[in-house]
Amino acid sequence: MNAEYDLIAPFYDIEHAHFDEDLDMYSNFAELCGGKILELACGSGRVMLPLAEQGYELTGVDNSSKMLELAREAFEDAGVAARCTLIEQDISTLQLNQKFRLAFIALGSFAHITTRKEQQKVLAAVRSHLSTGATFIVDISNADARYMEDLTGQVLHQGSWQHEDGSYMTHFVSPASATKKHQLELTHFYDRHQQGGTVQRTIVTTHLYLFERSEMELLLEQAGFVVKDVYGDHDLGPFDLESPRMIFIAEAR
Repeated sequence: MNAEYDLIAPFYDIEHAHFDEDLDMYSNFAELCGGKILELACGSGRVMLPLAEQGYELTGVDNSSKMLELAREAFEDAGVAARCTLIEQDISTLQLNQKFRLAFIALGSFAHITTRKEQQKVLAAVRSHLSTGATFIVDISNADARYMEDLTGQVLHQGSWQHEDGSYMTHFVSPASATKKHQLELTHFYDRHQQGGTVQRTIVTTHLYLFERSEMELLLEQAGFVVKDVYGDHDLGPFDLESPRMIFIAEAR
């Protein structure tokens, strides 16, 4: 997944600059848990930064060097770099030599792991880095992703944004549903252009596994967790089949 996100890195922050729907949720759990915090697939530090500004000590792991560069710059600019440790590793083979009281995988990143073996390896690696009774949060797209199953071959406009230099960035995505593997193949088109100028296009293909609630609960239980709650949105509303998100709150046993 690192190669894809190295390509996406130049566009990621401008697209997600104003997305903060999940920040209160992580802040509340950080307050409840106390102690060190671990974010897996931390990307450019979108969630880590506000938590560090609140005084928490965090470790972020990602396998994209380009995304970690963005995170490092953001932490230094905000004056919180001393509270943030960034590590370039595959999250399925974590070796951090410490335990945490809270760990999370935000905004659907876990669904980019599309084989059962790798999913199991990641969850086992996370469990080995949590103290007994620690909290693990996994946020997975539900209706947010499933609506694209019926849009195979179409091109969806995700949004357009203006850079500080006056150029524009537009993100299109074309989904293709795999008939046997219960996953989506997403072809992303990132276009950058000036008014009246030529378009510079970057094309990236990613894959998204479409989890059922029961299979995710079983995976967590097999890895040594007890599922405490499952929520349907970042306000911790109840989960149902039409909920936009599927957010698992698990306890390390």
